[in-house]
Amino acid sequence: MIDTIIIPVLNRYDLLNRCLYSLPEQTSVLVIDNGGRYEEAPRSGVDVIRLPANLGVPASWNLGIKLRPFAAGWLLLNSDAWMSEDAWSTLTSDAREDSILLAGSPPWCCAYLPRRVVERVGLFCEAFYPAYMEDVDYEERARRLGVGVVYSSARVEHDNSSTIHSDARLSELNARTHARNIEIYNARWHGVVDGETPSIAEWSVRDRVANAWDA
Repeated sequence: MIDTIIIPVLNRYDLLNRCLYSLPEQTSVLVIDNGGRYEEAPRSGVDVIRLPANLGVPASWNLGIKLRPFAAGWLLLNSDAWMSEDAWSTLTSDAREDSILLAGSPPWCCAYLPRRVVERVGLFCEAFYPAYMEDVDYEERARRLGVGVVYSSARVEHDNSSTIHSDARLSELNARTHARNIEIYNARWHGVVDGETPSIAEWSVRDRVANAWDA
C-alpha cells in the first residue's frame, strides 16, 4: 500500500490545498514548502517543512525520503496535481516493489518509488536546480540499472507548470535554467556506456547561484 506522499511547493498554495483534499485521509503527507509561506494544511495527516529559501525539486524529494526513511516507498506528487475519485485505488493496485510507477501527464507529476528502487538507484541528482531534468536523469539511471518503469492508467489530473505560469519572472528564469539543466544532463551522460550510470553529482554552490530564482 502507498502510504507516504512527498509534495514540494513554491507558490499557488490554493492548488496545493486542492491536491491535499483529493488524497485519502489515511495517507501520511509531507509538504516541503520552498516558499516558506504555507500557513496550515486543510486536513490531518500533513506535516509541513517550511524552508527559508527554495531548495529545489530534486533536493526536496531527497529531503522527504530522508525524513521518511522507514516507508515502504514514496509517492512524489506535484502540488498542482490532484487525484480523481478512483485514481488512488488504481495507483495502489498498479504499484510494484521493483519498478517505478508513473501516472498523469507529464508522467513524473505523480511517481511512486518503492524502497527497492531507491536502494538500487539512489537519490535524485541535486545538480539539477531548481527543477526539470532531474526526473529524466533518474529514469535513465533506473533503466540502465535494469529497473522497470510502469505507467499507470490512474486518472491523475495536472495543471502543468502552474508554478512558473503564475509569475512572468519565474517563467523567464525557468527558460534559462531549463536550458542550463539540459546542458548539465548532456554533460553527465556524455560517454557513459550501456550498463553504467554517472555518479550522483554533489550539490554545487556555483550551480545553485547560477540557476537561482530567488536572487
